[in-house]
Amino acid sequence: MTTNLSGRLLIASPYLTDGNFMRSVIFVIRHDVEGAFGLAINRPTERRFRDLIEDSGDNKSIRDDDMIHCGGPVEGPLLAIHNLAGIGEPCGPYDAAGELIHPETTNQSGIKYTVHDHPAEPWGSMSIDLGNPPAWITGDDDHLRILLRRPDAKVRYISHYSGWGPLQLDEELRVGGWLSGTPDPEVIFGNPDEAWENAVKRCGHEILNEMAPGARFGDPNLN
Repeated sequence: MTTNLSGRLLIASPYLTDGNFMRSVIFVIRHDVEGAFGLAINRPTERRFRDLIEDSGDNKSIRDDDMIHCGGPVEGPLLAIHNLAGIGEPCGPYDAAGELIHPETTNQSGIKYTVHDHPAEPWGSMSIDLGNPPAWITGDDDHLRILLRRPDAKVRYISHYSGWGPLQLDEELRVGGWLSGTPDPEVIFGNPDEAWENAVKRCGHEILNEMAPGARFGDPNLN
């Protein structure tokens, strides 16, 4: 494994014609010597999470954007990635050895988040302000219900996942099947119809900055 992509975005190359991944943006949850596991964040289905649960509460407090996305071709449990601190597990960043960097406050390569000492209580007000975060992930039923009633949170409900065997993703990266980008919350939680184009533009912007450090380039959103 050449580069640990845990906590980063995989952006399908324009040349990738596999129907399972064409124009996909995948948030990589784990990438190590055993393979990789990630969730596509721009493939909404017509199903809503609220339709899968029995709920006798006040529906006025239920979020409107609870569409379930298809995270990939592999069957798996219903998960949620979100930005509420303490609900589930943080998704990166990881160090070179693949260990989760998990101090109370982390600031590495432009990624900053604060981990609270206790989980958010149902319908509570505790949240996390993330400038350019890795997200949090959970598959716990109680957590999924909590997120449904937190319209202030950024959430993606995702069923199924994308998986790669040992070195499989590394080889696909080597031959140009994927681009890699930072986990921009505007891409992860924004309009899924615009996620791929926005991620490609941001990735190109990052490459230009690496080629010419200190040079000024226009906002990719204005193109």
